[in-house]
Amino acid sequence: MKKFLLSVLLCLPAFLCLSGCKKSADYFSYVSEYRKSFYFYKDDTISVKIYSVDKETPYSLDGVKGDVSNVTEIYFEYNGSANEVEIELLGHGGEMSWLAVTRNYYLSFAGENFKEASIPVTLNIDGKEKKVDVFNVAEEGTIDGKTALKSVYEYDSATFNDLTNGANFSGEIIIRLLYDDGCFYYVGVCNRDKNVHAYLVNATDGRIIAERESPAEP
Repeated sequence: MKKFLLSVLLCLPAFLCLSGCKKSADYFSYVSEYRKSFYFYKDDTISVKIYSVDKETPYSLDGVKGDVSNVTEIYFEYNGSANEVEIELLGHGGEMSWLAVTRNYYLSFAGENFKEASIPVTLNIDGKEKKVDVFNVAEEGTIDGKTALKSVYEYDSATFNDLTNGANFSGEIIIRLLYDDGCFYYVGVCNRDKNVHAYLVNATDGRIIAERESPAEP
């Protein structure tokens, strides 16, 4: 009996080392889109949304993370009609493209991680200039995307574990900061079959508000 106990004790440190050295997936490293800041302005005639996004290029929601780079995306809505819209902010800008499907104007450019409380924007709508300050929607106490992802994992680890083999994850993850009278996060887990399990997360306390499953958008 003493010899048996001794052999068990001798093997125990090696077992503990193997257990402690076991690797697990770093899910944040599989994020193919991370909208980390959101600036917003709205009045009776226009609205402006500015996103700072780390995003896969070219973008393809197929369950495989590609190369990611930072991009600034700007969306402009106008309740009238305009033949030409130009925008300028912090040394960037140009003519905006009309998106017929979403019925708004769009411009993007590489780089910039805006952290200012507000961004001064100059719009030129068919030759008429309009200046506005577009405000950061994230208030003090708003969690970041990594914390939102952690909250989702703690809520539904099974969805992640089903796609995990050791340190490898067979999917890609989307994290988008949203705003609607308060901040929220959209967290989507896309598998190789292009199915997305999505969660809506309260951006103050990390609470999961809603979830759904659906095919990835084309």
